[in-house]
Amino acid sequence: MAERPFFSFHFHKQSHTPIYVQLADQLKTAILRGAFLVDGQQLISLRDMKTVSGCSLETVKKAYDHLALEGWLEAVHGKGYYLTTLAKEARLESRLPLTDIPIASLADSSPRPGEELVKRLRGAFYESLTVLDEPSAQKKVRRAQAAKVFADHLHRRGLPHSPERVLLFNRSTSGFAFLAQRVMNPRDVVYVEEYSYPVFLRLLSQCGITVRPIRLDEEGVSIEALDTEQEHYPANWLLINPHYHFPTGISYSLKRKEELLAWAERHSVRIVENDHYGDLWFEEPSKPLYEMALQQKSRVEVYYLHSLSKTLARDLQLGVLMLPSDFTEEELERYRQIVSMTGAEPSLLVVEAAVRLLDDPWFSEVYLADRRTLFQSRFLRLWKEKQQALPAHARMYPITGGLNTWIEWGKPTANATELEERVVTILREEGLELTCGHAFRVADEPADTKRRPAVRFPLAPMEERELKHWLHRLGVALLR
Repeated sequence: MAERPFFSFHFHKQSHTPIYVQLADQLKTAILRGAFLVDGQQLISLRDMKTVSGCSLETVKKAYDHLALEGWLEAVHGKGYYLTTLAKEARLESRLPLTDIPIASLADSSPRPGEELVKRLRGAFYESLTVLDEPSAQKKVRRAQAAKVFADHLHRRGLPHSPERVLLFNRSTSGFAFLAQRVMNPRDVVYVEEYSYPVFLRLLSQCGITVRPIRLDEEGVSIEALDTEQEHYPANWLLINPHYHFPTGISYSLKRKEELLAWAERHSVRIVENDHYGDLWFEEPSKPLYEMALQQKSRVEVYYLHSLSKTLARDLQLGVLMLPSDFTEEELERYRQIVSMTGAEPSLLVVEAAVRLLDDPWFSEVYLADRRTLFQSRFLRLWKEKQQALPAHARMYPITGGLNTWIEWGKPTANATELEERVVTILREEGLELTCGHAFRVADEPADTKRRPAVRFPLAPMEERELKHWLHRLGVALLR
């Protein structure tokens, strides 16, 4: 397929203009931009255009023939469709700059909220405005009631129902910052997964905390790698994302989580369990480490961090931190006061609006169920397509929830960053923005670290047809 598809096609199915005419009109613009051309002379094949546009082969053939009638293309039997003198002159006179190619971004994996959710959120905010006029004592009562509703929501995820252990933050990042600044010590050593959330990594470094990356395997953080690292840099904390790991999509096996709890207890290491996409499972969700530690009566302190921005709305940032089960009431109250004094609490207006939504059975039984089905469908479409789209040396990670899959290629090499940048640059020139694997690694990683080059491939920002198209374009880029 020729390089540089200039955009994802958009068709108005309710228009009186036939789809093949709409496609032909958009192809004129493509030709002026030099897109979809082979050697600048020939339009790509009917089958390639079928893949790019999402139209049927018959519709594409009619669009090409329509352009031939208009004098833009000439059909050459057995070879394809070539630009006529008219089309070539039009390109010279009206050439559109390729820098105008719209960028379709997969850099942000946050989904857009559904229309019904936005409608209900508007109503919830309107109904919650009265909290602004209430006395402080009543506001305190409302926050306590909100903690119960959030605990109800987490209980559906598998967490014990403990409203007294729930701390609400204006975003999950604020919850983690609270841990890094108020609970961890500046000289602590924190083990993190080799691919991790960059914002958390920066927060740890800014607090003077030593960060040590631990390699992943198919079941999660490697126990062998933990033991090896423990001999040189004994850990105080282990920060992991065991459920639909960000950014690779790995889900830790139950066995690996049991091994991690045993390892942490053996070495007196505390755990931060970041459940980034906790509400977006495709299959029945696995047990949180927090719940497992409680059931096993483990001595390990587990802090559970949950984000609601992926299930409510990206700009409605809410984070929940569940404190360890063995904390005393005095310790819990002290932490609540610290959160309040540091300004990390969410606005009561936001809390009340979220409470109204979380307390509505429609949210958990209808909306979240629909979202899970939607993103699972997109992943399964990509999974089915990967054999045709990706070369043999590439691998897509299977996922059971969340919003990302992970695509690696080639062999482990110290030049993985350069190879990632090359592929991402090719795709950016075609109109797609992807995030390189190295963006999720520890900043001061040794230059000779060997790993497979990789990119994150989110499911949320585009429709299935567009995701499928860009997966094929990624596959082509990996062969160049």
